Amino acid sequence: MIITQKIVNVFVKILVSSFFSTGTYLFALELPTSAKLVFSDKNDFKNISVEISVWDKKNGISTLDFTGTTETKVYQIDGTSLTLDQMLQPMISNLSAKQFSIELYCNTKVCGGFNFRKNLTVSNPPFMLINVANYSVITAIKNNAAISIIASKLGNTIYLQIILIGTAEDDLVLNQKKPSKDNYGAKLVENGAIVLDDLVYRSGSSDLGEGPFDSLLALAKFLNSRPGSSIVLVGHSDTVGELNKNIQLSKNRAEAVVDRLIKRYNIDPNRISAQGIGFLSPRTNNSTEDTRKKNRRVEAILIMP
Repeated sequence: MIITQKIVNVFVKILVSSFFSTGTYLFALELPTSAKLVFSDKNDFKNISVEISVWDKKNGISTLDFTGTTETKVYQIDGTSLTLDQMLQPMISNLSAKQFSIELYCNTKVCGGFNFRKNLTVSNPPFMLINVANYSVITAIKNNAAISIIASKLGNTIYLQIILIGTAEDDLVLNQKKPSKDNYGAKLVENGAIVLDDLVYRSGSSDLGEGPFDSLLALAKFLNSRPGSSIVLVGHSDTVGELNKNIQLSKNRAEAVVDRLIKRYNIDPNRISAQGIGFLSPRTNNSTEDTRKKNRRVEAILIMP
Protein backbone atom coordinates (compact mmCIF):
# COMPACT_ATOMS: atom_id res chain seq x y z
CA MET A 1 0.00 0.00 0.00
CA ILE A 2 1.32 3.49 -0.88
CA ILE A 3 1.12 6.07 1.91
CA THR A 4 0.83 9.63 0.59
CA GLN A 5 3.36 12.25 1.59
CA LYS A 6 0.58 14.19 3.32
CA ILE A 7 -0.08 11.25 5.62
CA VAL A 8 3.62 10.60 6.21
CA ASN A 9 4.06 14.20 7.28
CA VAL A 10 1.71 13.77 10.24
CA PHE A 11 4.06 11.20 11.72
CA VAL A 12 6.99 11.97 13.96
CA LYS A 13 10.04 9.76 14.46
CA ILE A 14 11.74 9.99 17.84
CA LEU A 15 14.43 7.69 19.16
CA VAL A 16 14.05 6.38 22.68
CA SER A 17 16.50 4.07 24.43
CA SER A 18 15.55 1.59 27.14
CA PHE A 19 17.41 -1.14 28.99
CA PHE A 20 16.61 -4.84 28.99
CA SER A 21 18.61 -7.68 30.53
CA THR A 22 19.66 -8.52 26.96
CA GLY A 23 21.14 -5.06 26.45
CA THR A 24 20.06 -1.73 25.07
CA TYR A 25 17.58 -1.51 22.27
CA LEU A 26 17.10 1.53 20.14
CA PHE A 27 14.22 1.50 17.73
CA ALA A 28 11.99 4.01 16.02
CA LEU A 29 8.43 3.11 15.22
CA GLU A 30 6.44 5.93 13.72
CA LEU A 31 3.45 7.16 15.71
CA PRO A 32 1.18 10.13 15.02
CA THR A 33 2.13 13.24 16.99
CA SER A 34 -1.19 13.04 18.87
CA ALA A 35 -0.28 9.64 20.39
CA LYS A 36 -0.46 9.65 24.20
CA LEU A 37 1.15 7.02 26.39
CA VAL A 38 -1.59 5.91 28.80
CA PHE A 39 -0.15 2.71 30.26
CA SER A 40 3.33 1.28 30.71
CA ASP A 41 4.54 -1.87 32.43
CA LYS A 42 7.84 -3.74 32.54
CA ASN A 43 8.70 -7.22 33.82
CA ASP A 44 12.24 -8.54 34.17
CA PHE A 45 11.18 -12.06 33.33
CA LYS A 46 7.91 -13.25 31.82
CA ASN A 47 6.48 -16.04 29.68
CA ILE A 48 4.25 -14.87 26.83
CA SER A 49 2.51 -16.62 23.96
CA VAL A 50 2.18 -14.66 20.72
CA GLU A 51 -0.21 -15.40 17.86
CA ILE A 52 1.32 -16.57 14.57
CA SER A 53 -1.83 -17.63 12.68
CA VAL A 54 -5.39 -16.48 12.14
CA TRP A 55 -8.23 -18.35 13.85
CA ASP A 56 -9.28 -21.61 12.23
CA LYS A 57 -12.51 -23.42 13.11
CA LYS A 58 -10.70 -26.75 13.34
CA ASN A 59 -7.32 -25.79 14.82
CA GLY A 60 -8.01 -22.50 16.62
CA ILE A 61 -4.97 -20.17 16.76
CA SER A 62 -1.30 -21.20 16.53
CA THR A 63 1.04 -19.50 19.00
CA LEU A 64 4.72 -19.43 19.92
CA ASP A 65 6.02 -19.09 23.47
CA PHE A 66 8.70 -16.52 24.36
CA THR A 67 10.45 -15.87 27.64
CA GLY A 68 12.41 -12.78 28.60
CA THR A 69 12.29 -9.21 29.78
CA THR A 70 8.96 -7.83 28.66
CA GLU A 71 7.70 -4.28 28.24
CA THR A 72 4.13 -3.30 27.47
CA LYS A 73 3.03 0.15 26.34
CA VAL A 74 -0.46 1.34 25.46
CA TYR A 75 -1.17 4.50 23.46
CA GLN A 76 -4.36 6.37 22.63
CA ILE A 77 -4.48 8.43 19.45
CA ASP A 78 -7.48 10.76 19.49
CA GLY A 79 -9.16 12.61 16.64
CA THR A 80 -7.38 10.77 13.83
CA SER A 81 -8.61 10.07 10.31
CA LEU A 82 -5.90 7.46 9.76
CA THR A 83 -6.97 3.89 9.09
CA LEU A 84 -5.27 1.12 11.03
CA ASP A 85 -3.50 -0.02 7.87
CA GLN A 86 -2.15 3.48 7.20
CA MET A 87 -0.70 3.62 10.71
CA LEU A 88 0.67 0.07 10.81
CA GLN A 89 2.26 -0.21 7.36
CA PRO A 90 5.21 2.08 8.26
CA MET A 91 5.75 -0.01 11.41
CA ILE A 92 5.86 -3.20 9.34
CA SER A 93 8.40 -1.58 7.03
CA ASN A 94 10.60 -0.62 9.99
CA LEU A 95 10.37 -4.10 11.47
CA SER A 96 11.26 -5.72 8.16
CA ALA A 97 14.20 -3.37 7.73
CA LYS A 98 15.51 -4.60 11.09
CA GLN A 99 15.27 -8.21 9.87
CA PHE A 100 12.21 -9.09 11.92
CA SER A 101 10.06 -11.77 10.32
CA ILE A 102 6.42 -10.71 10.08
CA GLU A 103 4.75 -13.93 11.18
CA LEU A 104 1.24 -12.46 11.28
CA TYR A 105 -0.50 -9.37 10.00
CA CYS A 106 -4.26 -9.60 9.86
CA ASN A 107 -7.32 -7.48 10.39
CA THR A 108 -10.77 -8.15 11.79
CA LYS A 109 -12.45 -10.67 9.49
CA VAL A 110 -9.21 -12.20 8.22
CA CYS A 111 -7.98 -12.70 11.81
CA GLY A 112 -11.18 -14.49 12.75
CA GLY A 113 -13.36 -11.75 14.22
CA PHE A 114 -14.56 -12.37 17.76
CA ASN A 115 -13.12 -15.91 17.86
CA PHE A 116 -9.63 -14.48 17.38
CA ARG A 117 -10.14 -11.44 19.58
CA LYS A 118 -11.29 -13.45 22.64
CA ASN A 119 -7.88 -15.14 22.76
CA LEU A 120 -5.91 -11.88 22.78
CA THR A 121 -4.24 -10.60 25.93
CA VAL A 122 -5.24 -6.98 26.47
CA SER A 123 -3.40 -4.79 28.97
CA ASN A 124 -5.25 -2.84 31.61
CA PRO A 125 -8.59 -2.15 29.92
CA PRO A 126 -10.18 0.30 29.35
CA PHE A 127 -6.91 2.13 28.57
CA MET A 128 -6.63 -0.47 25.82
CA LEU A 129 -9.92 -1.28 24.08
CA ILE A 130 -10.58 -3.61 21.15
CA ASN A 131 -13.45 -2.90 18.78
CA VAL A 132 -14.34 -6.39 17.50
CA ALA A 133 -15.46 -4.78 14.24
CA ASN A 134 -12.17 -2.98 13.56
CA TYR A 135 -8.84 -4.28 14.86
CA SER A 136 -5.48 -5.41 13.46
CA VAL A 137 -2.71 -7.63 14.84
CA ILE A 138 1.01 -7.86 14.02
CA THR A 139 3.44 -10.46 15.34
CA ALA A 140 7.12 -9.97 14.46
CA ILE A 141 9.89 -12.37 15.43
CA LYS A 142 13.68 -12.24 15.33
CA ASN A 143 15.77 -14.99 16.92
CA ASN A 144 14.51 -15.27 20.50
CA ALA A 145 12.74 -11.91 20.49
CA ALA A 146 9.17 -11.02 19.58
CA ILE A 147 7.07 -7.89 19.15
CA SER A 148 3.30 -8.05 19.40
CA ILE A 149 1.24 -5.11 18.15
CA ILE A 150 -2.53 -4.83 18.55
CA ALA A 151 -4.39 -1.81 17.20
CA SER A 152 -8.09 -1.02 17.21
CA LYS A 153 -10.14 1.97 16.14
CA LEU A 154 -13.34 3.10 17.80
CA GLY A 155 -14.83 6.27 16.37
CA ASN A 156 -11.92 8.67 15.80
CA THR A 157 -9.69 7.09 18.48
CA ILE A 158 -7.05 4.45 17.84
CA TYR A 159 -5.98 2.22 20.75
CA LEU A 160 -2.50 0.76 20.30
CA GLN A 161 -0.79 -1.90 22.42
CA ILE A 162 2.85 -2.86 21.84
CA ILE A 163 4.46 -5.73 23.74
CA LEU A 164 8.21 -6.31 23.47
CA ILE A 165 9.58 -9.66 24.57
CA GLY A 166 13.33 -10.25 24.90
CA THR A 167 14.27 -7.65 22.31
CA ALA A 168 17.99 -7.69 21.62
CA GLU A 169 20.58 -4.96 21.31
CA ASP A 170 20.04 -2.48 18.48
CA ASP A 171 16.56 -3.74 17.73
CA LEU A 172 13.52 -1.58 17.27
CA VAL A 173 11.03 -0.37 19.71
CA LEU A 174 8.78 2.59 20.02
CA ASN A 175 8.78 6.27 20.03
CA GLN A 176 7.43 8.66 22.56
CA LYS A 177 5.62 11.93 22.09
CA LYS A 178 7.95 14.92 21.97
CA PRO A 179 8.04 16.89 25.19
CA SER A 180 5.83 19.92 25.03
CA LYS A 181 7.67 23.12 24.15
CA ASP A 182 4.98 25.29 25.74
CA ASN A 183 6.23 27.34 28.65
CA TYR A 184 3.73 26.39 31.33
CA GLY A 185 5.32 28.67 33.90
CA ALA A 186 5.13 31.77 31.72
CA LYS A 187 1.54 31.04 30.73
CA LEU A 188 0.54 30.47 34.35
CA VAL A 189 2.01 33.78 35.44
CA GLU A 190 0.57 35.67 32.45
CA ASN A 191 -2.93 34.17 32.43
CA GLY A 192 -3.31 32.99 35.99
CA ALA A 193 -4.47 29.56 34.77
CA ILE A 194 -3.59 26.85 32.28
CA VAL A 195 -5.32 23.74 30.95
CA LEU A 196 -3.45 20.46 31.54
CA ASP A 197 -4.45 19.23 28.11
CA ASP A 198 -2.39 16.03 27.88
CA LEU A 199 -4.03 14.16 30.78
CA VAL A 200 -5.75 10.83 30.04
CA TYR A 201 -8.37 9.15 32.23
CA ARG A 202 -10.26 5.91 32.02
CA SER A 203 -13.58 6.56 30.28
CA GLY A 204 -16.18 7.76 32.79
CA SER A 205 -13.83 7.47 35.77
CA SER A 206 -11.24 9.45 37.71
CA ASP A 207 -8.40 6.93 37.22
CA LEU A 208 -5.51 8.95 35.81
CA GLY A 209 -3.36 7.23 33.18
CA GLU A 210 0.18 6.18 33.98
CA GLY A 211 1.73 8.96 31.91
CA PRO A 212 4.26 10.48 32.15
CA PHE A 213 2.45 13.73 31.36
CA ASP A 214 4.50 16.72 30.24
CA SER A 215 2.06 19.16 31.88
CA LEU A 216 2.51 17.64 35.35
CA LEU A 217 6.30 17.65 35.06
CA ALA A 218 6.20 21.30 33.96
CA LEU A 219 3.78 22.20 36.76
CA ALA A 220 5.99 20.50 39.36
CA LYS A 221 9.04 22.37 38.07
CA PHE A 222 7.13 25.65 38.27
CA LEU A 223 6.04 25.02 41.86
CA ASN A 224 9.61 24.14 42.84
CA SER A 225 10.86 27.37 41.27
CA ARG A 226 8.17 29.48 43.01
CA PRO A 227 8.14 28.25 46.63
CA GLY A 228 5.65 30.93 47.72
CA SER A 229 2.97 30.06 45.16
CA SER A 230 0.19 27.49 45.30
CA ILE A 231 -2.16 25.84 42.80
CA VAL A 232 -5.83 24.90 42.76
CA LEU A 233 -6.65 22.09 40.32
CA VAL A 234 -10.16 22.54 38.94
CA GLY A 235 -11.94 19.69 37.16
CA HIS A 236 -14.48 20.29 34.39
CA SER A 237 -16.87 17.96 32.56
CA ASP A 238 -19.17 17.92 29.55
CA THR A 239 -22.97 18.09 29.86
CA VAL A 240 -23.62 14.36 29.62
CA GLY A 241 -25.30 13.23 32.86
CA GLU A 242 -26.56 14.97 35.99
CA LEU A 243 -24.85 18.10 37.28
CA ASN A 244 -24.15 16.77 40.78
CA LYS A 245 -22.56 13.58 39.42
CA ASN A 246 -20.45 15.61 36.99
CA ILE A 247 -19.30 17.93 39.76
CA GLN A 248 -18.17 14.95 41.82
CA LEU A 249 -16.46 13.25 38.84
CA SER A 250 -14.65 16.45 37.86
CA LYS A 251 -13.49 16.96 41.46
CA ASN A 252 -12.29 13.35 41.66
CA ARG A 253 -10.25 13.86 38.48
CA ALA A 254 -8.68 17.00 39.89
CA GLU A 255 -7.91 15.11 43.12
CA ALA A 256 -6.19 12.41 41.05
CA VAL A 257 -3.87 15.12 39.69
CA VAL A 258 -3.15 16.37 43.20
CA ASP A 259 -2.37 12.82 44.30
CA ARG A 260 0.02 12.31 41.35
CA LEU A 261 1.86 15.59 42.04
CA ILE A 262 2.32 14.64 45.70
CA LYS A 263 3.38 11.03 45.20
CA ARG A 264 5.45 11.27 42.03
CA TYR A 265 6.87 14.80 42.24
CA ASN A 266 6.99 15.30 46.03
CA ILE A 267 4.95 18.49 45.95
CA ASP A 268 3.92 19.78 49.38
CA PRO A 269 0.21 18.85 49.88
CA ASN A 270 -0.38 22.24 51.51
CA ARG A 271 0.39 23.96 48.19
CA ILE A 272 -2.14 22.14 45.98
CA SER A 273 -5.86 21.49 46.31
CA ALA A 274 -8.71 20.23 44.14
CA GLN A 275 -12.17 21.45 43.19
CA GLY A 276 -14.77 20.33 40.65
CA ILE A 277 -17.43 22.40 38.90
CA GLY A 278 -18.83 19.90 36.40
CA PHE A 279 -20.14 21.53 33.22
CA LEU A 280 -20.71 25.02 34.66
CA SER A 281 -17.72 26.61 32.93
CA PRO A 282 -17.43 25.20 29.37
CA ARG A 283 -14.72 26.19 26.91
CA THR A 284 -17.14 25.66 24.00
CA ASN A 285 -20.53 24.13 23.25
CA ASN A 286 -21.32 20.45 23.90
CA SER A 287 -22.94 19.66 20.55
CA THR A 288 -20.32 17.19 19.25
CA GLU A 289 -17.90 14.66 20.71
CA ASP A 290 -14.93 16.85 19.71
CA THR A 291 -16.32 19.88 21.58
CA ARG A 292 -17.27 17.75 24.59
CA LYS A 293 -13.65 16.53 24.75
CA LYS A 294 -12.49 20.15 24.98
CA ASN A 295 -14.81 20.70 27.91
CA ARG A 296 -13.59 17.62 29.80
CA ARG A 297 -10.42 19.00 31.34
CA VAL A 298 -8.43 19.89 34.44
CA GLU A 299 -7.13 23.45 34.86
CA ALA A 300 -4.37 24.69 37.14
CA ILE A 301 -5.25 28.02 38.81
CA LEU A 302 -2.28 29.99 40.16
CA ILE A 303 -2.43 31.63 43.59
CA MET A 304 0.47 34.01 44.14
CA PRO A 305 1.63 35.05 47.62
